[in-house]
Amino acid sequence: MKWLTTFNTEKPPAAEMVIAAVPLDFQQYWFGVLAIQLSVNEVTQFLIQSVEGEDDGEYQLYDRRMNLIASSEQLPSRRTQLSQEIQAQLAHAYENDNEGSVRQVSRFISWEKLRNFDGVLLRIHSLDDGIRGEFGSISIALTLLWLLFSSMLLISWAVIRRMVRNMSSLQDSLEWRAWHDMLTRLYNRAALFERAGKALEKCQHNDQPMAVIQLDLDHFKGINDKYGHQAGDRVLVYIGRVLMNKLRKHDIAGRVGGEEFCIVLPDTSLEEARIVAERIRESINSREILIGKKQTIRVSASLGVCCSEELLRYDFEHLQSIADSRLYQAKKSGRNRVCTED
Repeated sequence: MKWLTTFNTEKPPAAEMVIAAVPLDFQQYWFGVLAIQLSVNEVTQFLIQSVEGEDDGEYQLYDRRMNLIASSEQLPSRRTQLSQEIQAQLAHAYENDNEGSVRQVSRFISWEKLRNFDGVLLRIHSLDDGIRGEFGSISIALTLLWLLFSSMLLISWAVIRRMVRNMSSLQDSLEWRAWHDMLTRLYNRAALFERAGKALEKCQHNDQPMAVIQLDLDHFKGINDKYGHQAGDRVLVYIGRVLMNKLRKHDIAGRVGGEEFCIVLPDTSLEEARIVAERIRESINSREILIGKKQTIRVSASLGVCCSEELLRYDFEHLQSIADSRLYQAKKSGRNRVCTED
């Protein structure tokens, strides 16, 4: 059966015709040709009715010369119209096969030859069609579920990370509080003794001297009694700031009593420790401390210094005991001074 199409640009689209013809012969006797003539509009309507209910894609009917006869869309959009390159590719493909497919960036074209028709029927799927179809709906639903699950994972990860960071920060804060005096921000007694013990072992291993300074504020009880404990706290804060500014990074300072401080100086001789102690004493006594509204006081400190070079042994408690003894010797000698001898 031969199918012929007539297209005349000078006539209206309704005049375009499709003719199907088949020769009639019997026992080598030629009877003629049986032909039926259909308008393109009728073929189009028949195609539309045939694919009714098929939501995915557009159907297009082409003759053997790749002329568009009918489409399931009344006006085929530009996105479904075939380029010359695709038409040539399809024409070459259906010369050898009865069906096949062609993939493009955003379209999938499947084609099939029809029985008793020397043309080809195309089904064109675009990305939009796939999204609107049942498979597209499932894909969108799965994508949304994946996005939701991924978002939940990311949010959970962020929350857990923040919790871990907060816990780490809290742990650091608690550790700092456990090791430091809150008022002066120096080491407390327990932390000082632990750090001093490690520093002593290191100095002994490296055959280096280590000095210890005991510091006690003069008449501190009188300051509390006369001006109140708030004034005394301000004095202690001031002392802590002075010590942090006057010491090296590897030096160790801590508050070991109410107004008593201990300073550990690794790799420091007795004379070097005396100079450090004198510098601290002068700095403490050099300025007024604001303890109230327009009210200031000046404080002083007595210091005792001892070094491992004198004892020829590394014993922190013994060094501290001798430094403490020299501290009280400084107080007996008039206060506000440094003592390095018994």
